[in-house]
Amino acid sequence: MVPKKSIFERMGLIEHSQKEKDDVNIDENSEELNLDHVPEPAYVPDLTHMDLEDKSQVVVSTEKYDQEMKFSSLDDDVQKVNVEDIPKNISDKLDLIIGAYEKNKMLTIDEIYRNAHLESEVKKTIFMTDIYLKAIPENLPVDIKRETVLNIMNVSNISLDELLNDAYKRIDSLNTVLEETVATTQDVFNRNEATIRELEKRIEDLREINKNRKKFQEDQNTMIEYEIQKIINLVEFVKPKK
Repeated sequence: MVPKKSIFERMGLIEHSQKEKDDVNIDENSEELNLDHVPEPAYVPDLTHMDLEDKSQVVVSTEKYDQEMKFSSLDDDVQKVNVEDIPKNISDKLDLIIGAYEKNKMLTIDEIYRNAHLESEVKKTIFMTDIYLKAIPENLPVDIKRETVLNIMNVSNISLDELLNDAYKRIDSLNTVLEETVATTQDVFNRNEATIRELEKRIEDLREINKNRKKFQEDQNTMIEYEIQKIINLVEFVKPKK
């Protein structure tokens, strides 16, 4: 049985050795080498100063190549997952930012009605009553004005119930925004008051630190001045008189 050549022998990097044939037992059932799976040049070891019987460096290099290829494919998969998650994360953050902006945005009456998806056709809204009312002479008594408006609506096939229902929806939408504004304002007040208390506490702490530091400085100065004066007195005592 002729021994199979190694991948480096087939590539012409080393010569086939009779000694290697005698020393190395090759399993006949071993898998054929895949010549298409050739390591990159960086992973091919330098065999010029190596004994042909020393296979440890070759094994380490090929294992390193396979291992890094495996890790590279895993990194690609992880990167793919992260890229898919990014739009969702950005969308969530944008929703929070936009929500915070909307809570602090001054809304016009039209925007409130539009956000509540209320009827925009004047004929189907409670404001149609105002249009009819302005068409009636102002000097008429209120009861006559009311009866006249209702008669006009009846002739025009305008349902009073629909107008009253529209009025209810508008009041409800306005009250909702009013309550949300009050709640948001209270939240702002609460956060700011908490911050003010923290700052006041910090100011008191800093004042106490300054007070203690001033006392420290006075004590230190007194001690040093006393010592200096003591030394001066001793010098004056021993210094020869002129």
